[in-house]
Amino acid sequence: MTIIQPMLSAQQNTDITNYINMYRAKNQAPPMAMDANISMVAQQWSYHLLSTGLFQHSGNSNYGENLAQLQGYGTNVTILLKKAIDLWYNEITQYDFTKPDFSPATGHFTALIWATSTSFGLGLSIDMTTNTVDIVMNISPPGNIIGQFQQNVLPTITNAPVNPSVTKTPITNKEEIINELNNLIMELNMNKKKTQVIADIKSVIERLSSV
Repeated sequence: MTIIQPMLSAQQNTDITNYINMYRAKNQAPPMAMDANISMVAQQWSYHLLSTGLFQHSGNSNYGENLAQLQGYGTNVTILLKKAIDLWYNEITQYDFTKPDFSPATGHFTALIWATSTSFGLGLSIDMTTNTVDIVMNISPPGNIIGQFQQNVLPTITNAPVNPSVTKTPITNKEEIINELNNLIMELNMNKKKTQVIADIKSVIERLSSV
């Protein structure tokens, strides 16, 4: 196993920060700034995950944490990070703005656009042998706080919440499966009601079965 941890250039930092804030602006969230110290924490955890073969949250309560694992997308840092950010944001298709709350299907999205978060860091580790990439995004202050979703997860400016019937889109690739399982683990760690957890597990199974 040969692991590399590419360092982002100043231009890449700006590009990725603007990309994240483009998504945040869509949901009326103020911009976040990249923090070098937070990125160092994220880099350490991404290396730990890739070197050990684990894929789980660090448990660091100082930050929110989004994870992504990719394979076969090459080694271009900007492309890899934007792919992860796209995966996280695209969970918006599962979020019901009329019932603001945490869900395993949308935990990455809500963390990404959480309105009161102000800074973030990114870590990226690449296994050059298998072309596997583990990406960690740490966010401060952390979001996904029960009871605070309505004021922190805002609808897109062009699409006000109109009591949508949320379509359960199929889970069609490995990255989405990993993200869904990761969100379920997060929900269990948040000690949500068993009935809600069971319902969310069933929802994931339904989406897997529809493939």
